Amino acid sequence: MPHPGRARRATRVINRAWRVLAFGIWVAQAPALEAQATGAQPTSQTTAATRTLGKLAIIIDDIGYQRATADALIALPYPISFAVLPVAPHSQALAKNAWLRGRDVLLHIPMATVNHAKLDPGGLPADLPATHIQRRLHAHFDAFPQAQGMNNHMGSLLTSQPLAMQAVMLALAERGKYFVDSKTSSQSVAFSLARQQGITTAERDVFLDNDQSPAAIRQQLHQAIALAQAQGYALAIGHPYPNTLAVLEAELAKLDKQVELVPLYSFLRHLSHNQTEVRHTQSVNWRLKTPWKQESAR
Repeated sequence: MPHPGRARRATRVINRAWRVLAFGIWVAQAPALEAQATGAQPTSQTTAATRTLGKLAIIIDDIGYQRATADALIALPYPISFAVLPVAPHSQALAKNAWLRGRDVLLHIPMATVNHAKLDPGGLPADLPATHIQRRLHAHFDAFPQAQGMNNHMGSLLTSQPLAMQAVMLALAERGKYFVDSKTSSQSVAFSLARQQGITTAERDVFLDNDQSPAAIRQQLHQAIALAQAQGYALAIGHPYPNTLAVLEAELAKLDKQVELVPLYSFLRHLSHNQTEVRHTQSVNWRLKTPWKQESAR
């Protein structure tokens, strides 16, 4: 039989442990119990801690021609991303400027259009063989080591051609780069082929400045914000227009409690980690993006 004194000591130790455990539970539950008793609402700190903001990424396309406006956009204190044309007068300088400021840089590759608009230099015409597509893309990435991926400039024809886009995706897969479909055509196969190759990818949700008036740009930005709030993420694309700069400068300061503005690479990682199928849920406006000073080019 156990010694009576030892049994009493063991009982005291067990009782003390239970009292400590009960006190710890009471301390953990006390704020909630007090709020329940008094009818108090959760504090703003608690609300902010438990709420997950939707993520919004903004790409500025066509970087390479308009130096002053592009530099001003890069200088904004927000994680905007910049899509650089591979062959344009200021492409190298602007890509370096964006990279030095910690901005995400991607290549903005010109691609063939349904109405055969003239391509910017370094683009991918519809009749370019697959091996030449890959060779050209490798050369562009060699020239821009800052670029983490690419999106299409125009491309309403090429992005609908499976063989050409397969060649694009194979080149990207070799380098571990991502692809963003600017969605200049409802017939695009780029997103699906990128996923088949295991390439990080996403589709554009909103064009900010097809209509370059400040009111229209502001409305499109608010549409992107609402979409990010509704589905948890949204991707908007704009251009280095003076009115786009002015609207973003004024409106992005107000985003703090609406959505989280994130760099493109962070946005893509969020999608790849949290979405099994990354096709966006809104009905996309298929109005085609216009290149610089070619309003009729599609």
